[in-house]
Amino acid sequence: MSQLLATPAAGDRKEKSPVVACRLTKSLHDKVMVACKAGGMSASRFIRETLQAAFDNERVVIQPAPPIPAKMKELNRNMLRLFASVSNNMNHIARRLHYDYLNDRCSDKTYAAVAEQLAILTRVMVSRLPP
Repeated sequence: MSQLLATPAAGDRKEKSPVVACRLTKSLHDKVMVACKAGGMSASRFIRETLQAAFDNERVVIQPAPPIPAKMKELNRNMLRLFASVSNNMNHIARRLHYDYLNDRCSDKTYAAVAEQLAILTRVMVSRLPP
């Protein structure tokens, strides 16, 4: 039992963590799923936190996720779609620029100028992402 509760050593953290599986009654499974949905977390995270709290003699407090207005959901969805499209285009430009630079098809000055503009675009895009 102590081996299961031990914190992994620094060298072991790169390895996959052990998986524990168990069967639940239908009613208990339903309660777990309701709690997960209320807290906005996965079943794995809920069970991990519950077990850790039980071993630490603490209570598990399930806090509901703050409501997201419908307008914000739509805004986020559109922003993320646009962000993904622009990021994909920037990646294509950067790859082509790098390829042409390695094959002496563009000058150092052009390479530096385009790379600088891509970096500026990246900073602007990241600053506009929702928290």
